[in-house]
Amino acid sequence: MNWKRVSAIGLGLCASVVLVGAGFAADNERSDTMKNIGKTLKPLVAMSKSDKFDQAEAQKDGTAIAGYFDHFKDLFPAGSENQDDKALPTIWSDPTGFEQHRMDAKNAALAIAASTDMASFQTALKTLGGACGACHEKYRAKLN
Repeated sequence: MNWKRVSAIGLGLCASVVLVGAGFAADNERSDTMKNIGKTLKPLVAMSKSDKFDQAEAQKDGTAIAGYFDHFKDLFPAGSENQDDKALPTIWSDPTGFEQHRMDAKNAALAIAASTDMASFQTALKTLGGACGACHEKYRAKLN
C-alpha cells in the first residue's frame, strides 16, 4: 500500500472541507479554520513527497494545526445544528465521539510537531490523514 498516497487522500479530505451556513457566525469560522488547516498542510504534504525532512517546518506547521484543532472545539455550539448543511447531526448527538476525533487529529498534529526524522514525520502525517478522514466520514455530509 502506498502510504504517501493514503495520507495525501486523507489529508485532502481534511483540507477540502468547505462549510457554508445561513446566517450563523460560527460557520465562517468553521470554514476559515478548515481552510487554514489545509493551507498549513500543504508544505507538510510537499515535504513528505520530497523525502527531505525539515524539523523546523514540521514543528511550526504541526503546532499551528494543533492550535486550529483547539479552536475548532468551540465552533459547534448547541443550537447551531440546523445552520450548516455540511455538518451532520451526529456532531451534536455524539459530542463525545466528535471530541475524540478532534483530539485524535490534534494529537497527530502534535506528533508532527515533535517529529525528529522523516520516518516519525510520515507516520504522524499518515495518522493525521486517518484522523481527518475518520471524522469526516462520521460527522460531515458528503460534498456534491
